[in-house]
Amino acid sequence: MDVKGQDVVIPPLPAADWLIVLMVENVDLDNIFPGFLSPEDEDVVDDLLMTGQLNVEEYEDILLSVIETVSARNWWVAFRLIEMARTSWDVLGAEMALRAVDATKISLSAWLDVLLLLTLRNMDPDKVQMFTMKLEAPPPEAEADAEPQMSVSDFMSMAG
Repeated sequence: MDVKGQDVVIPPLPAADWLIVLMVENVDLDNIFPGFLSPEDEDVVDDLLMTGQLNVEEYEDILLSVIETVSARNWWVAFRLIEMARTSWDVLGAEMALRAVDATKISLSAWLDVLLLLTLRNMDPDKVQMFTMKLEAPPPEAEADAEPQMSVSDFMSMAG
């Protein structure tokens, strides 16, 4: 990805690596970006931040863009699904284990696809539409077709 004219790379990672960072009560997205970068690329991002070439809003936009890319869905949908999995892991984890879903072998987007499918299949059909609407509704501070206006920390505090 291009960060202020500098090419930095987050390598392909299985869902398990993403979930270690995202499926916790207090998410620290710095563990993803720049955390998943090579040490050299992390230094590039740190230098851009320290010199002011990369501001906080741009940094947060990059973080959310990374989440959207690896999850193949809007960042708020990904966060909501992961939080749902975390808080209902006693049921959802068992269901995924029964289906032999191996987070060390599939992408985060595939893992979230399975999670959502299992959730919807086990839900009262009368509640599916409302669940889906709530899941996909942009946070009030984010415009549906624009860059998010809510900071990552503000959104994560709402999720907890």
